[in-house]
Amino acid sequence: MNEKIIAAISKYSGTPISEINENTSLLTDLRMESMNFIDMVCEFEEQFRCQIPERDFRKFITVKKAIAYLSNIGSDTPDAPSDESEPDIIGFTKSHCLVSPLTRRLADKVPELVMSVYGTGYPAVYLYKPEELWEKAENGEIYPYIAFNGEGKVTGMISLIRLSGNPNAFELGQLMVNPEYRGTDLAELLISCISNQELKFGVIYSESVTSHKFSQRSCITGGFCDTALKLNIMPSFSGGGEREQTASERVSCVVSCIERGETELWAYLPKLYKEAIELSFEGLLPRIHRNASDTPPNNPTVYTINDDELTTSQYVIASFTEVGSDYANVAEKLDEYANQNNVLSLAVNIPLSCPHNGAIVNTLHSKGFVFGGVMPRWYPESDTLLMQKLYLNQLDWSSMKLFSDKIQKIAEVIKTDK
Repeated sequence: MNEKIIAAISKYSGTPISEINENTSLLTDLRMESMNFIDMVCEFEEQFRCQIPERDFRKFITVKKAIAYLSNIGSDTPDAPSDESEPDIIGFTKSHCLVSPLTRRLADKVPELVMSVYGTGYPAVYLYKPEELWEKAENGEIYPYIAFNGEGKVTGMISLIRLSGNPNAFELGQLMVNPEYRGTDLAELLISCISNQELKFGVIYSESVTSHKFSQRSCITGGFCDTALKLNIMPSFSGGGEREQTASERVSCVVSCIERGETELWAYLPKLYKEAIELSFEGLLPRIHRNASDTPPNNPTVYTINDDELTTSQYVIASFTEVGSDYANVAEKLDEYANQNNVLSLAVNIPLSCPHNGAIVNTLHSKGFVFGGVMPRWYPESDTLLMQKLYLNQLDWSSMKLFSDKIQKIAEVIKTDK
């Protein structure tokens, strides 16, 4: 038995068996990654045909304690007394927490976390309902990752949310940390558990509020790259009450992403924003850049409107797939739609794979739309240029807190785009 246990510990820690003994600490000596620890525990459960509850993870602090625990499974022998000189729970970061993909048991504990952070006001109401949360995870609509301590208490979570229109695009969201763990590295741990995976996704987006730098910093630390700045897209209370909240009525968001893909994309850059788009692409995979034409073909413009956030945030996204000769009429219709539906912030995605996108860019700019950045791989085989317009509300630049040098440069482009 001992050999099997040590072999599994060697496998999941990446440490040669010759360097492991009974006194080896999984925490301080092996520094095993939390996701690998979860996989190791699952293997133990299969090997020994048992179920190891989260509260017992603290009993795997050393190889000796792991052997003692697994040897006593199915017996009435009490656990060996704990050594008070060792930490009470096993941990892999300063926050002493583990991270696991959502399990059915963990789903039951998520509502308590959401209540501790947002009370009853979180818009994704299925997070209060374990059965609905688990169903969405099973269907592949979301991929939640849950942090918990050695007592099994859920301390934080983060989710990948599949975006409509592109099966390979996900949004990183639902990042929340129990107030007791604010100020630790738990947010960075959650983000890194996603960014360090072998992604089967084409792109993962993250949107960080500009009322504080905390989430922005966590994304950069987790390997994300800033690409756009969305202006006034949500009420200030949507920031979740995190520290450094602004008194402004609206909050902007920094868009950052991690992309995975072997397909080399073509990007046709409109003359008006050529340098700004090149700035937004910095740090991403290489693109083949060409100059865009200002003359569209004689076919209809095709676009969709996503108004999912119209009621809660008065924010709407229009996404073009084709730019045709009727682009001027379409631009006029977007303005009319925004005014008729009390839209406060309207974003437009224009495909950079379209060789003749210059005309619609110039027309939207003449109607008060400004630069926003780029949305890498918004479509399966195309990046998009983000343009945006504010209605009936002013932008409070003084309250905006921007972390990276790159997003500060993008903000300067937007400020001078008139």
